[in-house]
Amino acid sequence: MTPDRGSRRATHACSRIVLAVVAAVFASTSAAQPRTFPERGVRMIIPYAPAGVIDITSRTLAKELTDLWGQTVVVENKPGAAGVIAADAVAKSPGDGYTLLFADDGVLTTMPIFQAKLPYDPATDLLPVGMVGMFPYLLLAHSSVQAKTVAELLAVAKARAGGLDYGTNGVGGTQHLSWERLQRAAGVKLNHIPYKSAPPALQDVLAGRVAMMFTAIATAFPFTKDPRIIPIATGGPTRSPVMPDLPTMIEAGFPGFELISWMAVFAPKGTPPALIESISRDLAKVTQSPGYAARLAERGSETRTSTPQELARRVREEHERNVALVQSLGIKVDK
Repeated sequence: MTPDRGSRRATHACSRIVLAVVAAVFASTSAAQPRTFPERGVRMIIPYAPAGVIDITSRTLAKELTDLWGQTVVVENKPGAAGVIAADAVAKSPGDGYTLLFADDGVLTTMPIFQAKLPYDPATDLLPVGMVGMFPYLLLAHSSVQAKTVAELLAVAKARAGGLDYGTNGVGGTQHLSWERLQRAAGVKLNHIPYKSAPPALQDVLAGRVAMMFTAIATAFPFTKDPRIIPIATGGPTRSPVMPDLPTMIEAGFPGFELISWMAVFAPKGTPPALIESISRDLAKVTQSPGYAARLAERGSETRTSTPQELARRVREEHERNVALVQSLGIKVDK
């Protein structure tokens, strides 16, 4: 064997060893890379019954995410207790991204004030992922009340001295707090009839079993031409594009009385920050698309986008404002 031939064989052997090491390192590194999310279907739990604004919007979002992820996103309704049942189900789920909560602001910022004894900690057990929309409310009454304006409605309420009922989506929700505000601002006394969610309350208003309610424009929109109910005012800072003839509560004589809710997605405690950020970026892709915005606008809602950090700050600030509001109104809460 000549020295040149031996050197070449040694060189080839070293090259094979190097290639084997590189391949092993590459395989090990690839195995260590995080898996693509999602690899299977995702549950999106909502705190209300079908047909309300949260249900409608969540199904729009689920369809868009299904298309984006290539995995089915299923909406699951768990109504009751102003959102506690749904929130608890998500809070107790694994933090792997496969169970998410789709809720309005009241579940995180108002309901915990009224229901202090919760089966979970709303401050730590539900992690903000991102906002996906907002919607203004509509004040409506059954036609038998014979009121077409806020002033006429309040006049009837004062004349009946506690004889008018109002429906809400539960004790401690945004709708409940709004009626508490209005009663004190107007100097009237009304009867609260809480429901598991807004759609059944609306059905009772349509049937004349309950006199009136605040509900999302998107929830009531299919019935706004129904002669059994009378739309009276909207809760946005300006008139709604889908109901431009109706005045706002501000125009009706209640300065600062805005009634708007936002919608957002939350994940269980323990969900990795990187996964939270990934899902949030995908939510932004959907909410910033023209098609999603157009579908929300059809019923008077609007698209919104946020980072997890922005949503966390908003939840904290609005909760603190609502605590101060409840205390200033002297409302009794569960302790």
